[in-house]
Amino acid sequence: MKQTEDEVLGFWKKKKIYEKSVKKNSKGKKFYFMDGPPYATGHIHMGTALNKVLKDIAMRSRRLQGFDVFDRPGYDTHGVPIELQVEKEIGSRGKDDIEKFGVKKFVAKCREYATEHIDLMNSEFENLGVWMSWDSPYLTLDDEYIEAIWSAFKEADKKKLLYLGKYPVHVCPRCETAVAYNEIEYGKQRDTSVFVKFPLKGKKDTFLIIWTTTPWTLPGNTGVMVNPNVVYQEIETSDGERWVIAKELVEELMGRFERGFRVRDEYPGEKMKGWEYESPLSKNLDLKIKKGYKVVLSSRYVTTEEGTGLVHAAPGHGKEDFEVGRENGLDSPSPVLSNGEMSKEAGKYAGKKARIVDSEIIEDLEKDGFLVHKMDYDHDYPLCWRDKTPLLMISQPQWFLKISEIQKKLLKENEKVNWVPKFMKLRMKAWLEGIGDWPVSRQRYWGTPLPIWVNKESGDKIVVGTIDELKKLSGDKKIDMHKPGIDDVIIEKNGKKYERVPEVLDVWFDSSVSSWAALGYPRNKGKFDKYWPADLNIEGKDQFRGWWNSQLILSEILFGKKPYESILVHGMVLDLGKKKMSKSLGNVTAPGDVIKEHGRDYLRYYFAKISKGEDFSFDEKEFREIRKILSIVENMNTYIGQLDKGKPNEKVEDKWILSRYNSLIKEMGEGYNNYKFPEAVQKLEDFVLDLSRKYIQFVRGREEEVYDLLRNIRKGLLILMAPIVPFMSERIWQELGEKEESVHLSSWPSVQSGKIDKKLEGEFEVMMKIIEAGLRERDKAKIGLRWPLGEAKIESPEGLSNGVLEIIKGQLNVKSIKIKKSKEVNVKLDTTMTEELEAEGFAREFVRKIQSERKKAGLKKGQLIELRVKVDNDVKDMLEKHLSFIQERTNSRKIDFVDDKIEKKGIDFEIKEKKLFVLFS
Repeated sequence: MKQTEDEVLGFWKKKKIYEKSVKKNSKGKKFYFMDGPPYATGHIHMGTALNKVLKDIAMRSRRLQGFDVFDRPGYDTHGVPIELQVEKEIGSRGKDDIEKFGVKKFVAKCREYATEHIDLMNSEFENLGVWMSWDSPYLTLDDEYIEAIWSAFKEADKKKLLYLGKYPVHVCPRCETAVAYNEIEYGKQRDTSVFVKFPLKGKKDTFLIIWTTTPWTLPGNTGVMVNPNVVYQEIETSDGERWVIAKELVEELMGRFERGFRVRDEYPGEKMKGWEYESPLSKNLDLKIKKGYKVVLSSRYVTTEEGTGLVHAAPGHGKEDFEVGRENGLDSPSPVLSNGEMSKEAGKYAGKKARIVDSEIIEDLEKDGFLVHKMDYDHDYPLCWRDKTPLLMISQPQWFLKISEIQKKLLKENEKVNWVPKFMKLRMKAWLEGIGDWPVSRQRYWGTPLPIWVNKESGDKIVVGTIDELKKLSGDKKIDMHKPGIDDVIIEKNGKKYERVPEVLDVWFDSSVSSWAALGYPRNKGKFDKYWPADLNIEGKDQFRGWWNSQLILSEILFGKKPYESILVHGMVLDLGKKKMSKSLGNVTAPGDVIKEHGRDYLRYYFAKISKGEDFSFDEKEFREIRKILSIVENMNTYIGQLDKGKPNEKVEDKWILSRYNSLIKEMGEGYNNYKFPEAVQKLEDFVLDLSRKYIQFVRGREEEVYDLLRNIRKGLLILMAPIVPFMSERIWQELGEKEESVHLSSWPSVQSGKIDKKLEGEFEVMMKIIEAGLRERDKAKIGLRWPLGEAKIESPEGLSNGVLEIIKGQLNVKSIKIKKSKEVNVKLDTTMTEELEAEGFAREFVRKIQSERKKAGLKKGQLIELRVKVDNDVKDMLEKHLSFIQERTNSRKIDFVDDKIEKKGIDFEIKEKKLFVLFS
C-alpha cells in the first residue's frame, strides 16, 4: 500500500495536479479556508495530522465541486514558547540571563528556531496528501503580517478601546510577564490554608475570623467582605476572646478548631458595614494605607459554602477583590514584583518569593497570636500554559483592550456562526459571557512590538498603524520591526520626543488577525475583497479560549462583524487509556508509524470517520473495519472490470440502486458541505455494502445488462471517496484510464433528482428484512439456499410491488409468496420437499459443483465442455428434468449419462448422500 501511495505522490508532483486543480477552478465560486497557524516545532504529531487531514478533506471536496479554494497555510512564529526553547539552548534561567546574553542575539536565535522546522512540517503535511500552497505560507513574524496586527491595534485605539490600567492580572514569575485569560491552565496544588484573626478597632479582644489559601496575599489586604444577607454570630471562646463567624458555620468550625464556645451576640452582615480592624501583619509591613482596613459588603462574592463567611479582600491580587475594593474606595496595594519577589512595601518579607514566603507569614501570625488554625488544602490553581509555573495575581500597569464595551456584539455575532457540532455554539457563548478586558501587553522580547510611542513628560501617546506611517513620523528609511531595533526608533512631533513602550503583544493578538493578514490586508486589498470572511475554520476545541475568541474580538473591532462563517471543532487524540499523548508519558503514536503499517488513506479514513468534536482514543483495531470497506471497493472495481457489455434492460433492482446512488451523491455532498465527515463516511459505507452484498446478488446472471450502470456508479464512487482516500481513488482512476488526467481534476457527479425514489428505497429496506428473516428460517430448517421451496408466507408493514416480490422469491428460492400486512416483518416457509422441488435442487447443486471444477481447471467462461455422468437412475431422472438448465449453466456442449466405469481422472462427489461420478473434457 505504502509503495503505491508513494507513486501517487510522485504522479501528483510530476504532473502538477494540485496546480492544475487551482487553475481549473480559478473562476469558480470562492471558498476561503482559513488555516489557523500552529508553531513549527518539529515533526508533526497525531493531533496536527488529524487537524490537517480534516482541513484537506474539506478543501478537496470543494475543489471537486468547482470552488476556487484559497488555501494558504500559516505558522505562528512569535511568543514565549519559542523564547523558552531558546532559553534552554543558552542555559537561561530568566530575564537577567537573557539581558546578559544580549537581546539582539536572543531575538536572532528565536527567529532561527521559529522557522527552522517549517520545511520539515510542510513536507510531512504534504506526505499525508494535504494540498495547500506550501511554497508561500504566511508567517506571523513577517513585516507585512505585523502591519496587519498594527492596523487592528490602531483601530482599537481610535475606537477608544485601548487603555493603560493597573489591574490585577495573572503573572508568570518565571516568564516575568502577564498571562491573558485564554493562556491559563489549571492543575492541582497543595497549599497551607490558614484561619486568621483580624482584631476589630474599639472592641477589645474581638476578632473577625477569615480563611485564605494564599497567605502571601495578606500583606495586600485592605478589606474584609461579608454578605449583608448572612447572619453572623459573635461567640466567646474558652479563653475569653470574641470571634465573629457566619452563624451556620460556627458549630463545624469550632469543632475543627477544638475550641469550646458560647454565643454572645448575633446580627446580620449588613450591620457590620464600615467596621474597622487592624492588619495582623501591620508591624511587619512598610505600607501606607490611606483607605482600608474596614468591613465591606458583597452578596455576590461571599458565601457560606466554605471558609468562615468572612472573606479577606486584597484588591491588588484578585479581580473580585479589585471590583469590590473599587466600589468601596479601598486602596489596592500589590507588594509583589513580576519576578514573584515581595517588594519593599512588604517590609520584612521584601525580596522573598511569593508562595514560598507563606511559611514565614504563618509563623509570624502564630507568634503574634493571630493564627487560629492551619491545614493542607488541595485546590485547582492557575498555571502558566507555557511552563506550568504557578501564577500570581498582581496589579501592574498593562495595556488593555476594553472587551466589556463590545461583549454584547461578540455574543450576537457568535449566534450567526455555523458551529459543527451545533452544541459547540453554547461553549463559545459561555466563554464569551465570562471574559473580561484583555491585557495585551507582554514584558518579553520575541514578539510583535506594541506600536505605541509615548512622550514621558506629558504622557501623550501616538499609535502607529503601518510601516510607512512610522517611517514618515520617524524619518527612518529602514526599520527593523523587532526588538531591540524597533526600540531605537524615535518619533519627534510638535517639538515633543516620543519613545516606544518596551512591551511586545500577546501572541494571541498575532494569530487573531490571520484571516485577513493571510490575504495581504491592509497592504493589498484585492484578495481580501474577493475572499473574506473565511468560509471555514477547523481547529481543536482548545481554541474557544484562544484563536476563535481573539479572532472574533479583533474582527469586531476592525470590521464590525465575525471573521468566519463556519467552524468545525475536533477533539484531542488520546491514548487507549484516555490520556493525552505525550512524549514524557511514552504513549505517543506517530503518524509516520501508522502510515508505514497501514498507509495514508487508512489514517485519513479513520480520522474522517471517528472525529465528531470530542476527544477520542486512538485505536488501531478500527483499521480492521476500514480494511473491510476499502477491500470491498477494491474487489468491486475488479469485479466490474471483468464484466462484458450487453444490451441494457432496466429492472426494479436497477431503479433501486440508481436511487441509492443519486441519494448518496446528494447526502455525501451535504455531509462534506456541512462539515459532518463521519456522516458522509457512514453514507458511503452503507452504499458500498448495499452495492456489493445486495445489488450484485440481485443481478446475478444479468451482469451484462447492467454493465454501463455499474461502470458509471464506479466512476462516481471514486470521485465521492476522493476527498477522504485520495491515493486509492487516484490509483484506481489511473487504472481505468478515465479521460480526466486525475480523479482530483474531475467534477462532482450531478444528482439526477428524478432517479431518486425514496418510496422504493423504503420498500427495499423492508425487503431486506424479509430476506434476512427468510434466510434465518432456512437455517433453522437446515435447508440450503439452492434447494427451492414451494411457498413463503410473509407478514410486512408495507405493500410490496411485483418486482420486489420477484426479488424476494429469487433470494429465498421459493416458488410463490403469500403476503399480508402486519406491524412487523415475519416469514414462514413451507419446507415440504416435493419431487419437482428436489429435482431442481439436485440440478442446482450439480451445476455448482461443475462450475467449481471448471474454475479449478482454469477454463474460461466461453470454453465448451462435454460431460459424462454416472449416477443412480433416480438421480438421473431428476437431472434429466433440468438438462437444458444444466447445459447452459455449465457451458456444456453435451451431457451423456453412462453405466460403465468412469476413468480414474474423473471426479466423484455426493449430493444428499447420493453418489455422482463425472468426467468432463
